[in-house]
Amino acid sequence: MAVNRTPLLEFTARDHFRFNLHNCSPRAEQTGRGGGHFYTSSQLFLTRAILPNPGQFRVVREQAEIKCLDRKDWATGRYRGRRVLFLLPSQALGSNVATLLFLKSFQRRHKPRAMGVFCARSAADIYLIDRKIKVYSLWIGRKDLKSWDVVIDLGHLESRRNVDIWPVDMEAELLSAFSLPPCEEDYPSAPRQIVNPRPAIGIFPLATSPLRTLPFAVTIALARGLCETGAVTVYLNRDQGQGKAYLAALKGKLPENITIIEGLPSIGALMEAVRDTDYGVFADSGPAHMSKLFATPGTAIYTSAPGDILQGRFTNLQRWAVPYKGDHCAAPCGLAKLRLSRDGRIGCMGSLKCSLQDLPGLPSGPHGDIARQLLEKPVPCVRLLSDKPEEAVAFIRDDLQARLQGR
Repeated sequence: MAVNRTPLLEFTARDHFRFNLHNCSPRAEQTGRGGGHFYTSSQLFLTRAILPNPGQFRVVREQAEIKCLDRKDWATGRYRGRRVLFLLPSQALGSNVATLLFLKSFQRRHKPRAMGVFCARSAADIYLIDRKIKVYSLWIGRKDLKSWDVVIDLGHLESRRNVDIWPVDMEAELLSAFSLPPCEEDYPSAPRQIVNPRPAIGIFPLATSPLRTLPFAVTIALARGLCETGAVTVYLNRDQGQGKAYLAALKGKLPENITIIEGLPSIGALMEAVRDTDYGVFADSGPAHMSKLFATPGTAIYTSAPGDILQGRFTNLQRWAVPYKGDHCAAPCGLAKLRLSRDGRIGCMGSLKCSLQDLPGLPSGPHGDIARQLLEKPVPCVRLLSDKPEEAVAFIRDDLQARLQGR
């Protein structure tokens, strides 16, 4: 047996309590019993609930350890008829979409008596679409933990450790780790057909990093170029600083028949929007990964990341990659987020005119001002996309027309 690699904190509660994250659906809300011991990996729950309420909560161990199945035994473990629980190391939407895809394959092959995930955090709604999965969104009680026969910490997966500088096909990595085939029966890789003669077209321009967010000019050009073909909706996120800046930039620049959704109430509502879209245009972001769950046809636009790796076996989205090549980097460079230089500057190789070795870390804490500034003055590969949006728009218009004609 091994112990968890994903950091866990153990705490106790004096009285009954309940909590849910603001971007999760009501079904993700948890309740806890007073007098119990609990484990959590949520820093947000720690800072917003545990620390401000010392009379209600008490931290027992800041670095708690629980027994988990050893990494070398994942592929040979005995799971049939047993209760199997997975500890989730990340709340990144794309990573959790890949984990849900893997869990369906795991379920089909091993037929466990029960299957669950814990510490899903903001990604809880992703797992709630499968009612066979027990979801502990923010914590798990010690008594509940003992009721599971096998606990697996997916944080032990080696390929997770360098995803900030080069992505991985997370579904393929998980399937390989457990020696499983993909589950084409439930999640086929091919796109569904567009049957609506005037399709619902969704533009999802935002990503968590300005390296991957679509420039204003691209979204404006897309909306103008696609509005005669279908009903266009642009989906933003009012909770993101760059979402507010994006809304201000679009005001007055879109045709009157374009709908702007300033923000959706939950990740579950975002998934429903992706599901109900007949044709989607995505940044390299969580919604692009969500499209795999519903075989949503469309196109994903890539700047810093290689789309073939991120899309894996799925062909529902076409890929358009910015053809950038500069003195310090070329697309795709592999970066998922902004980097921090040794002298404290935040950016990427192209924007800071240096090598990856000169950017050894990730910025800590909020840096919303930098993100908003980079929307106005993008990094070089994104700037090329912004300066020449017509190339991406033409590609997407041709793809949409071909799909409408059944080709």
